[in-house]
Amino acid sequence: MGEYIRGVVVKLHVTPEQEVLFKQNYGCTRKTHNELLNKYKAKYGDSNKIPTKNELNQFLNESKKELPYLEETESTSLQQARDDLHKAFKNNFKSKRHNTPKFHSKKKTRPSFRQTIRKDKRPVENNTLTLRKHGKVTFSTSIEYLDLLNSPNTKFNNITVYYDGLNHYAAFNIETDAPEQLPLTEEYIGCDINSNKNGWLVTSERQKEFFDVDHDNQMIKHVNKLMSKCRKGSRRWKKLEKRLQKWYNKRTNQLNDYIEKLTYNLVKEYDTIVFEKNYSTIKILIGGEQNMIFPLSRFIKRLKDKFQLYKSESDGVQFVKPHNTSRTCHHCGHINKELKVKTRNWKCPKCGKILDRDINAAINILNRWFNGDLPEKYLN
Repeated sequence: MGEYIRGVVVKLHVTPEQEVLFKQNYGCTRKTHNELLNKYKAKYGDSNKIPTKNELNQFLNESKKELPYLEETESTSLQQARDDLHKAFKNNFKSKRHNTPKFHSKKKTRPSFRQTIRKDKRPVENNTLTLRKHGKVTFSTSIEYLDLLNSPNTKFNNITVYYDGLNHYAAFNIETDAPEQLPLTEEYIGCDINSNKNGWLVTSERQKEFFDVDHDNQMIKHVNKLMSKCRKGSRRWKKLEKRLQKWYNKRTNQLNDYIEKLTYNLVKEYDTIVFEKNYSTIKILIGGEQNMIFPLSRFIKRLKDKFQLYKSESDGVQFVKPHNTSRTCHHCGHINKELKVKTRNWKCPKCGKILDRDINAAINILNRWFNGDLPEKYLN
């Protein structure tokens, strides 16, 4: 136990009384964050000073005295809000990538709270979760996750409860045995990332990946149009709002599921996956009229995580320089400097080979990782 930290999300089935308590806890957690940040700004202004945990704890005690209803909320969730704010200050000081802590609003902040788990306490029994101040809550999940949560080798660190606009969920942070390593296949692949309709991911094996959410986006657009004709706050408007949230959630779940399955299948099949270094500058627009940006950085990160988890001895994700990968003929090495961006298929002026721009780039990416030694199966 303790070899591997992972997260498991389950859907909660709450009673009307529990839903009221949940929403109160969401609000108090958000209020605590805002109060602590407000007291910090009143004391230090716009300085970059990192507050200590003792200072934030003092702010928390003061807030509880000023706002008595905070005392009625489960205490560790407020403490977690304090710790999250302290971590946000530290991250902002370490790296410019992290924004300065901001006030949480009702519209832009996902309602959530987190509870810690006491030592030697098991919050899960069969399909029932026990939360402090909220009692027992039933949940549903897959048989695999249910067995994992009820396993005696599973240690619970904390539980985050959140609301997506329709349903309540619990995300478990657990420590368990590491999964078995996948066998090495001694296979490798080059991948070219595109921002066009020719497949957002094209491989040196001549495979093209597509992710289609056009129907979801059209339904989101349709429901938004219907809502614009209703009076805000009316019964029909509220009904359409739930319907809109349902489509947003479905689109997000489809994307997350697609990334998880694709990354696992790639790691299972290949020991090395090669990309261009400039992948972070490419924006992949998917979804027709209402474009959404594919989370490419998250896709690469999940690949790295899965290689570390399932194939720690493999080369994993590798990167090469992107210069002229599309313009260089993988067959003879000639660089076609006249090739335009809109040209998807072109004929090499030197050897006469007809090339698909993206497949050719993927082969060149893999070829560069081999330092010019290209396997014969890619030459045919």
